[in-house]
Amino acid sequence: MLEHTIAPYGSDEPEKLMERFYNAGNEMLLTLRNYITSPDNRKKARTWGAIEVAKMVGVSDPTFRKLLERYPDLPGVVTETSPGNRKINRFTLEAINLLRTYANTRYSRPAGSKPLTIAVSNLKGGVGKTETAVDLGKKIAIEGLRALLLDFDAQGTATLISSGLIPDLELRYEDTITNTLVSNPEEIQNIILKTHFDGFDIIPANLAIQDCDLLLPNEHDNNQEALGSPYLRLTKALKQIKDNYDVILIDCGPNLGILTLNAIIACDGMIIPIPPSMNDYSSFIMYTATLRNLFKNISGKKLEYLRILISKHNGNNEALQMENMMREQFGRYILSNHMCETIEVSKAANEIGTIYDVSKPRGSREAYRRAIQHLDDVNIEIINHFKEIWAKQAEKAKQPIMEETVNG
Repeated sequence: MLEHTIAPYGSDEPEKLMERFYNAGNEMLLTLRNYITSPDNRKKARTWGAIEVAKMVGVSDPTFRKLLERYPDLPGVVTETSPGNRKINRFTLEAINLLRTYANTRYSRPAGSKPLTIAVSNLKGGVGKTETAVDLGKKIAIEGLRALLLDFDAQGTATLISSGLIPDLELRYEDTITNTLVSNPEEIQNIILKTHFDGFDIIPANLAIQDCDLLLPNEHDNNQEALGSPYLRLTKALKQIKDNYDVILIDCGPNLGILTLNAIIACDGMIIPIPPSMNDYSSFIMYTATLRNLFKNISGKKLEYLRILISKHNGNNEALQMENMMREQFGRYILSNHMCETIEVSKAANEIGTIYDVSKPRGSREAYRRAIQHLDDVNIEIINHFKEIWAKQAEKAKQPIMEETVNG
Protein backbone atom coordinates (compact mmCIF):
# COMPACT_ATOMS: atom_id res chain seq x y z
CA MET A 1 0.00 0.00 0.00
CA LEU A 2 1.31 3.44 -0.97
CA GLU A 3 -1.41 5.69 0.46
CA HIS A 4 0.83 7.04 3.25
CA THR A 5 3.38 8.26 0.66
CA ILE A 6 0.88 10.23 -1.43
CA ALA A 7 0.94 14.01 -1.02
CA PRO A 8 -2.40 15.90 -1.39
CA TYR A 9 -1.92 16.47 -5.11
CA GLY A 10 0.90 14.10 -6.00
CA SER A 11 3.30 11.60 -4.46
CA ASP A 12 6.39 11.72 -2.27
CA GLU A 13 7.57 8.48 -3.92
CA PRO A 14 6.72 8.80 -7.62
CA GLU A 15 8.95 5.87 -8.59
CA LYS A 16 6.96 3.49 -6.42
CA LEU A 17 3.69 5.00 -7.57
CA MET A 18 4.56 4.50 -11.25
CA GLU A 19 5.66 0.92 -10.48
CA ARG A 20 2.28 0.33 -8.89
CA PHE A 21 0.48 1.82 -11.91
CA TYR A 22 2.58 -0.31 -14.26
CA ASN A 23 1.91 -3.59 -12.44
CA ALA A 24 -1.79 -2.88 -11.89
CA GLY A 25 -2.24 -1.85 -15.52
CA ASN A 26 -0.57 -4.96 -16.92
CA GLU A 27 -2.59 -7.19 -14.60
CA MET A 28 -5.78 -5.49 -15.78
CA LEU A 29 -4.78 -6.02 -19.43
CA LEU A 30 -4.14 -9.68 -18.68
CA THR A 31 -7.51 -10.07 -16.95
CA LEU A 32 -9.31 -8.33 -19.81
CA ARG A 33 -7.52 -10.39 -22.46
CA ASN A 34 -8.29 -13.65 -20.66
CA TYR A 35 -11.94 -12.67 -20.32
CA ILE A 36 -12.25 -11.79 -24.01
CA THR A 37 -10.43 -14.90 -25.23
CA SER A 38 -11.85 -17.35 -22.64
CA PRO A 39 -11.51 -20.30 -22.28
CA ASP A 40 -8.24 -20.66 -24.24
CA ASN A 41 -6.62 -17.34 -23.24
CA ARG A 42 -5.54 -16.74 -26.83
CA LYS A 43 -7.13 -15.02 -29.79
CA LYS A 44 -9.14 -17.32 -32.02
CA ALA A 45 -9.18 -17.27 -35.80
CA ARG A 46 -12.07 -15.24 -37.15
CA THR A 47 -14.66 -17.16 -39.17
CA TRP A 48 -16.91 -16.28 -42.10
CA GLY A 49 -20.22 -17.76 -43.23
CA ALA A 50 -20.65 -19.79 -46.43
CA ILE A 51 -22.27 -16.98 -48.47
CA GLU A 52 -19.42 -14.57 -47.64
CA VAL A 53 -16.83 -17.26 -48.32
CA ALA A 54 -18.15 -18.06 -51.81
CA LYS A 55 -17.77 -14.35 -52.69
CA MET A 56 -14.29 -14.20 -51.15
CA VAL A 57 -13.19 -17.29 -53.07
CA GLY A 58 -14.69 -15.78 -56.22
CA VAL A 59 -16.95 -18.65 -57.28
CA SER A 60 -20.68 -19.21 -57.68
CA ASP A 61 -22.66 -20.93 -54.93
CA PRO A 62 -22.95 -24.23 -56.90
CA THR A 63 -19.20 -24.25 -57.59
CA PHE A 64 -18.55 -23.50 -53.92
CA ARG A 65 -20.68 -26.47 -52.86
CA LYS A 66 -18.83 -28.72 -55.31
CA LEU A 67 -15.50 -27.59 -53.84
CA LEU A 68 -16.68 -28.54 -50.35
CA GLU A 69 -17.83 -31.94 -51.62
CA ARG A 70 -14.47 -32.48 -53.32
CA TYR A 71 -12.51 -31.56 -50.17
CA PRO A 72 -14.60 -32.88 -47.26
CA ASP A 73 -11.69 -32.77 -44.78
CA LEU A 74 -10.80 -29.15 -45.46
CA PRO A 75 -8.73 -27.71 -42.55
CA GLY A 76 -10.04 -24.59 -40.88
CA VAL A 77 -13.76 -25.42 -41.03
CA VAL A 78 -15.50 -24.79 -37.71
CA THR A 79 -18.92 -26.24 -36.89
CA GLU A 80 -21.08 -23.92 -34.79
CA THR A 81 -24.59 -24.16 -33.39
CA SER A 82 -27.01 -21.47 -34.55
CA PRO A 83 -29.62 -19.92 -32.20
CA GLY A 84 -32.12 -22.42 -33.66
CA ASN A 85 -29.83 -25.34 -32.68
CA ARG A 86 -28.89 -25.91 -36.30
CA LYS A 87 -25.34 -27.02 -37.08
CA ILE A 88 -23.63 -24.64 -39.51
CA ASN A 89 -20.14 -24.56 -40.96
CA ARG A 90 -18.04 -21.43 -40.71
CA PHE A 91 -14.67 -20.97 -42.36
CA THR A 92 -11.37 -19.53 -41.15
CA LEU A 93 -8.99 -17.66 -43.42
CA GLU A 94 -6.89 -20.83 -43.63
CA ALA A 95 -9.83 -22.68 -45.19
CA ILE A 96 -10.69 -19.76 -47.47
CA ASN A 97 -7.15 -19.53 -48.83
CA LEU A 98 -7.06 -23.28 -49.47
CA LEU A 99 -10.36 -23.01 -51.38
CA ARG A 100 -8.93 -20.12 -53.41
CA THR A 101 -5.93 -22.27 -54.25
CA TYR A 102 -8.13 -25.24 -55.25
CA ALA A 103 -10.37 -22.96 -57.35
CA ASN A 104 -7.34 -21.22 -58.87
CA THR A 105 -8.71 -17.81 -57.82
CA ARG A 106 -6.06 -16.78 -55.30
CA TYR A 107 -4.14 -13.69 -56.40
CA SER A 108 -0.43 -14.31 -56.73
CA ARG A 109 2.12 -11.53 -56.99
CA PRO A 110 3.42 -11.75 -60.57
CA ALA A 111 6.87 -13.14 -61.42
CA GLY A 112 9.46 -10.40 -61.58
CA SER A 113 7.71 -8.23 -58.99
CA LYS A 114 9.17 -7.53 -55.56
CA PRO A 115 7.79 -7.47 -52.02
CA LEU A 116 6.97 -3.96 -50.83
CA THR A 117 8.19 -2.58 -47.51
CA ILE A 118 5.90 0.22 -46.34
CA ALA A 119 6.61 2.51 -43.38
CA VAL A 120 3.49 3.87 -41.69
CA SER A 121 4.90 6.99 -40.12
CA ASN A 122 4.15 10.42 -38.69
CA LEU A 123 6.02 12.43 -36.06
CA LYS A 124 2.79 13.05 -34.15
CA GLY A 125 1.17 10.49 -31.89
CA GLY A 126 -2.54 9.67 -31.93
CA VAL A 127 -3.00 10.08 -35.69
CA GLY A 128 -3.95 6.46 -36.42
CA LYS A 129 -0.62 4.90 -37.44
CA THR A 130 -1.13 1.66 -35.53
CA GLU A 131 -4.75 1.18 -36.63
CA THR A 132 -3.72 1.87 -40.23
CA ALA A 133 -0.84 -0.63 -40.16
CA VAL A 134 -2.72 -3.41 -38.36
CA ASP A 135 -5.94 -3.10 -40.38
CA LEU A 136 -4.05 -2.94 -43.67
CA GLY A 137 -2.03 -6.03 -42.68
CA LYS A 138 -5.20 -7.95 -41.84
CA LYS A 139 -6.94 -6.89 -45.05
CA ILE A 140 -3.90 -7.94 -47.08
CA ALA A 141 -4.21 -11.36 -45.44
CA ILE A 142 -7.97 -11.47 -46.01
CA GLU A 143 -7.29 -10.88 -49.71
CA GLY A 144 -5.06 -13.98 -49.78
CA LEU A 145 -1.69 -12.21 -49.74
CA ARG A 146 1.10 -12.51 -47.16
CA ALA A 147 1.85 -9.64 -44.79
CA LEU A 148 4.41 -9.07 -42.04
CA LEU A 149 3.96 -6.26 -39.52
CA LEU A 150 6.98 -4.88 -37.64
CA ASP A 151 6.01 -3.12 -34.42
CA PHE A 152 8.56 -0.32 -33.95
CA ASP A 153 6.70 1.45 -31.16
CA ALA A 154 7.80 0.60 -27.61
CA GLN A 155 4.19 0.95 -26.44
CA GLY A 156 3.54 -2.36 -28.23
CA THR A 157 -0.06 -1.50 -29.15
CA ALA A 158 0.21 -3.12 -32.59
CA THR A 159 1.55 -6.25 -30.89
CA LEU A 160 -1.33 -6.33 -28.41
CA ILE A 161 -4.15 -5.91 -30.95
CA SER A 162 -2.53 -8.17 -33.55
CA SER A 163 -1.62 -11.09 -31.32
CA GLY A 164 -3.42 -10.62 -28.01
CA LEU A 165 -0.08 -10.91 -26.19
CA ILE A 166 0.54 -8.48 -23.31
CA PRO A 167 3.86 -6.99 -24.48
CA ASP A 168 5.68 -6.55 -21.16
CA LEU A 169 4.21 -9.63 -19.48
CA GLU A 170 4.29 -12.30 -22.17
CA LEU A 171 7.20 -11.29 -24.37
CA ARG A 172 10.90 -11.50 -23.54
CA TYR A 173 13.67 -9.14 -24.57
CA GLU A 174 14.78 -11.81 -27.08
CA ASP A 175 11.34 -11.83 -28.73
CA THR A 176 11.78 -8.25 -30.02
CA ILE A 177 13.91 -6.93 -32.85
CA THR A 178 16.55 -5.47 -30.51
CA ASN A 179 19.12 -8.30 -30.76
CA THR A 180 18.53 -8.52 -34.52
CA LEU A 181 19.49 -4.89 -35.08
CA VAL A 182 22.27 -4.69 -32.50
CA SER A 183 23.97 -8.09 -32.80
CA ASN A 184 22.79 -10.44 -35.54
CA PRO A 185 20.60 -9.62 -38.57
CA GLU A 186 19.90 -13.34 -39.15
CA GLU A 187 18.10 -13.47 -35.81
CA ILE A 188 15.08 -11.87 -37.49
CA GLN A 189 14.01 -15.32 -38.70
CA ASN A 190 13.50 -16.44 -35.08
CA ILE A 191 11.32 -13.59 -33.82
CA ILE A 192 8.44 -13.76 -36.31
CA LEU A 193 5.12 -14.65 -34.67
CA LYS A 194 2.15 -16.05 -36.53
CA THR A 195 -1.18 -14.47 -35.62
CA HIS A 196 -4.73 -15.84 -35.69
CA PHE A 197 -5.03 -14.39 -39.23
CA ASP A 198 -3.62 -16.85 -41.78
CA GLY A 199 -0.96 -14.98 -43.78
CA PHE A 200 -0.51 -12.15 -41.25
CA ASP A 201 2.64 -12.39 -39.12
CA ILE A 202 4.21 -9.88 -36.75
CA ILE A 203 7.55 -9.01 -35.21
CA PRO A 204 6.43 -7.86 -31.75
CA ALA A 205 7.58 -4.99 -29.54
CA ASN A 206 7.71 -4.07 -25.90
CA LEU A 207 9.80 -1.68 -23.82
CA ALA A 208 12.94 -3.63 -24.81
CA ILE A 209 13.12 -1.93 -28.19
CA GLN A 210 13.97 1.32 -26.42
CA ASP A 211 17.44 -0.17 -26.08
CA CYS A 212 17.89 0.25 -29.84
CA ASP A 213 17.86 4.03 -29.39
CA LEU A 214 20.56 3.69 -26.72
CA LEU A 215 22.78 1.00 -28.24
CA LEU A 216 22.69 1.62 -32.00
CA PRO A 217 24.07 5.18 -31.87
CA ASN A 218 26.83 4.06 -29.46
CA GLU A 219 29.93 3.01 -31.40
CA HIS A 220 31.12 0.91 -28.45
CA ASP A 221 27.92 -1.18 -28.36
CA ASN A 222 26.53 -1.24 -31.90
CA ASN A 223 28.91 -3.77 -33.55
CA GLN A 224 29.58 -1.36 -36.41
CA GLU A 225 32.85 -3.05 -37.33
CA ALA A 226 31.12 -6.36 -37.99
CA LEU A 227 27.67 -5.19 -39.12
CA GLY A 228 28.24 -1.80 -40.74
CA SER A 229 26.14 1.34 -40.37
CA PRO A 230 23.56 1.21 -37.55
CA TYR A 231 21.12 2.96 -39.91
CA LEU A 232 21.15 0.07 -42.39
CA ARG A 233 20.54 -2.78 -39.93
CA LEU A 234 16.88 -3.25 -40.84
CA THR A 235 17.69 -3.19 -44.55
CA LYS A 236 20.21 -5.98 -43.97
CA ALA A 237 17.89 -8.00 -41.74
CA LEU A 238 14.90 -7.82 -44.10
CA LYS A 239 16.94 -9.42 -46.88
CA GLN A 240 16.76 -12.66 -44.84
CA ILE A 241 12.95 -12.87 -44.93
CA LYS A 242 11.60 -10.41 -47.48
CA ASP A 243 10.78 -12.99 -50.14
CA ASN A 244 8.44 -14.82 -47.72
CA TYR A 245 5.96 -11.92 -47.89
CA ASP A 246 4.15 -9.71 -50.37
CA VAL A 247 4.02 -6.67 -48.09
CA ILE A 248 6.06 -5.75 -45.02
CA LEU A 249 4.49 -3.00 -42.92
CA ILE A 250 6.37 -1.04 -40.26
CA ASP A 251 4.38 0.69 -37.53
CA CYS A 252 6.79 3.50 -36.63
CA GLY A 253 6.79 5.28 -33.29
CA PRO A 254 5.86 8.99 -33.04
CA ASN A 255 9.48 10.13 -33.30
CA LEU A 256 12.46 10.21 -35.63
CA GLY A 257 14.70 7.99 -33.52
CA ILE A 258 17.07 5.41 -34.96
CA LEU A 259 14.33 2.78 -35.32
CA THR A 260 12.20 5.10 -37.44
CA LEU A 261 15.27 6.11 -39.45
CA ASN A 262 16.02 2.42 -40.10
CA ALA A 263 12.41 1.98 -41.25
CA ILE A 264 12.46 4.94 -43.63
CA ILE A 265 15.82 3.93 -45.10
CA ALA A 266 14.66 0.32 -45.59
CA CYS A 267 11.21 1.10 -46.97
CA ASP A 268 10.03 1.14 -50.58
CA GLY A 269 7.11 3.37 -49.69
CA MET A 270 5.34 5.36 -46.99
CA ILE A 271 1.79 5.85 -45.78
CA ILE A 272 1.35 8.97 -43.64
CA PRO A 273 -1.93 9.13 -41.68
CA ILE A 274 -3.14 12.67 -40.89
CA PRO A 275 -6.42 13.55 -39.14
CA PRO A 276 -8.15 16.54 -40.78
CA SER A 277 -7.33 19.11 -38.09
CA MET A 278 -5.07 22.16 -38.11
CA ASN A 279 -2.82 20.82 -35.32
CA ASP A 280 -2.18 17.57 -37.15
CA TYR A 281 -1.75 19.37 -40.46
CA SER A 282 0.85 21.74 -38.94
CA SER A 283 2.74 18.80 -37.46
CA PHE A 284 2.78 17.09 -40.87
CA ILE A 285 4.29 20.19 -42.51
CA MET A 286 7.13 20.08 -39.98
CA TYR A 287 7.57 16.37 -40.76
CA THR A 288 7.94 17.09 -44.48
CA ALA A 289 10.87 19.42 -43.70
CA THR A 290 12.49 16.67 -41.62
CA LEU A 291 11.95 14.08 -44.36
CA ARG A 292 13.35 16.48 -46.97
CA ASN A 293 16.59 16.78 -44.99
CA LEU A 294 16.72 13.04 -44.43
CA PHE A 295 16.18 12.08 -48.08
CA LYS A 296 18.77 14.68 -49.11
CA ASN A 297 21.35 12.62 -47.21
CA ILE A 298 20.28 9.21 -48.57
CA SER A 299 21.94 8.79 -51.93
CA GLY A 300 19.59 7.54 -54.66
CA LYS A 301 16.60 7.07 -52.35
CA LYS A 302 13.34 6.48 -54.26
CA LEU A 303 9.84 5.71 -53.07
CA GLU A 304 7.77 3.25 -55.07
CA TYR A 305 4.74 4.38 -53.10
CA LEU A 306 3.74 7.48 -51.15
CA ARG A 307 0.25 8.29 -49.98
CA ILE A 308 -1.30 10.49 -47.32
CA LEU A 309 -4.26 8.90 -45.56
CA ILE A 310 -6.83 11.23 -44.02
CA SER A 311 -7.52 9.40 -40.77
CA LYS A 312 -9.87 9.77 -37.80
CA HIS A 313 -12.37 11.72 -39.93
CA ASN A 314 -15.45 12.52 -37.85
CA GLY A 315 -17.44 14.04 -40.73
CA ASN A 316 -18.12 17.45 -39.16
CA ASN A 317 -17.87 20.68 -41.16
CA GLU A 318 -14.45 21.63 -39.81
CA ALA A 319 -13.02 18.24 -40.78
CA LEU A 320 -14.57 18.45 -44.25
CA GLN A 321 -13.13 21.93 -44.81
CA MET A 322 -9.69 20.74 -43.71
CA GLU A 323 -9.96 17.70 -45.96
CA ASN A 324 -10.81 19.88 -48.97
CA MET A 325 -7.85 22.15 -48.28
CA MET A 326 -5.48 19.18 -47.98
CA ARG A 327 -6.75 17.62 -51.19
CA GLU A 328 -6.32 20.91 -53.02
CA GLN A 329 -2.71 21.16 -51.85
CA PHE A 330 -1.51 17.57 -52.10
CA GLY A 331 -3.67 16.28 -54.95
CA ARG A 332 -3.15 12.68 -56.02
CA TYR A 333 -0.86 11.95 -53.08
CA ILE A 334 -3.93 11.81 -50.83
CA LEU A 335 -5.88 8.56 -50.93
CA SER A 336 -9.34 8.96 -52.45
CA ASN A 337 -10.94 7.29 -49.43
CA HIS A 338 -10.53 8.41 -45.84
CA MET A 339 -10.62 6.55 -42.53
CA CYS A 340 -13.70 7.39 -40.47
CA GLU A 341 -13.82 7.65 -36.71
CA THR A 342 -16.70 5.44 -35.58
CA ILE A 343 -18.00 3.87 -32.39
CA GLU A 344 -17.45 0.42 -33.95
CA VAL A 345 -13.69 1.08 -34.06
CA SER A 346 -13.74 1.91 -30.33
CA LYS A 347 -15.78 -1.20 -29.51
CA ALA A 348 -13.32 -3.43 -31.35
CA ALA A 349 -10.36 -1.75 -29.64
CA ASN A 350 -11.95 -2.39 -26.25
CA GLU A 351 -11.96 -6.08 -27.16
CA ILE A 352 -8.22 -5.94 -27.99
CA GLY A 353 -8.64 -6.06 -31.74
CA THR A 354 -9.91 -4.25 -34.80
CA ILE A 355 -13.16 -4.43 -36.76
CA TYR A 356 -11.62 -7.13 -38.96
CA ASP A 357 -11.56 -9.41 -35.90
CA VAL A 358 -15.31 -9.08 -35.40
CA SER A 359 -17.49 -11.71 -37.07
CA LYS A 360 -20.78 -10.31 -35.80
CA PRO A 361 -21.73 -6.72 -34.88
CA ARG A 362 -21.90 -5.91 -31.18
CA GLY A 363 -24.48 -3.17 -31.75
CA SER A 364 -26.27 -1.88 -34.82
CA ARG A 365 -25.72 -4.09 -37.87
CA GLU A 366 -25.91 -1.01 -40.10
CA ALA A 367 -23.23 0.84 -38.09
CA TYR A 368 -20.99 -2.23 -38.29
CA ARG A 369 -21.57 -2.55 -42.04
CA ARG A 370 -20.69 1.13 -42.61
CA ALA A 371 -17.52 0.85 -40.53
CA ILE A 372 -16.35 -2.24 -42.43
CA GLN A 373 -17.16 -0.55 -45.74
CA HIS A 374 -15.07 2.52 -44.89
CA LEU A 375 -12.18 0.32 -43.79
CA ASP A 376 -12.40 -1.86 -46.90
CA ASP A 377 -12.59 1.16 -49.21
CA VAL A 378 -9.30 2.53 -47.84
CA ASN A 379 -7.44 -0.76 -47.72
CA ILE A 380 -8.62 -2.08 -51.09
CA GLU A 381 -7.55 1.23 -52.66
CA ILE A 382 -4.05 0.76 -51.21
CA ILE A 383 -3.88 -2.94 -52.15
CA ASN A 384 -4.94 -2.11 -55.72
CA HIS A 385 -2.12 0.42 -55.88
CA PHE A 386 0.30 -2.31 -54.78
CA LYS A 387 -1.02 -4.62 -57.50
CA GLU A 388 -0.46 -1.91 -60.11
CA ILE A 389 3.13 -1.45 -58.89
CA TRP A 390 3.73 -5.21 -59.08
CA ALA A 391 2.26 -5.39 -62.58
CA LYS A 392 4.63 -2.65 -63.75
CA GLN A 393 7.60 -4.33 -62.06
CA ALA A 394 6.73 -7.65 -63.72
CA GLU A 395 6.40 -5.98 -67.11
CA LYS A 396 9.74 -4.23 -66.66
CA ALA A 397 11.39 -7.52 -65.65
CA LYS A 398 10.19 -9.11 -68.91
CA GLN A 399 11.82 -6.48 -71.13
CA PRO A 400 15.45 -7.67 -70.86
CA ILE A 401 14.30 -11.25 -71.54
CA MET A 402 12.35 -10.12 -74.63
CA GLU A 403 15.36 -8.11 -75.86
CA GLU A 404 17.64 -11.12 -75.43
CA THR A 405 15.17 -13.29 -77.35
CA VAL A 406 14.97 -10.77 -80.21
CA ASN A 407 18.74 -10.27 -80.32
CA GLY A 408 19.39 -14.00 -80.03
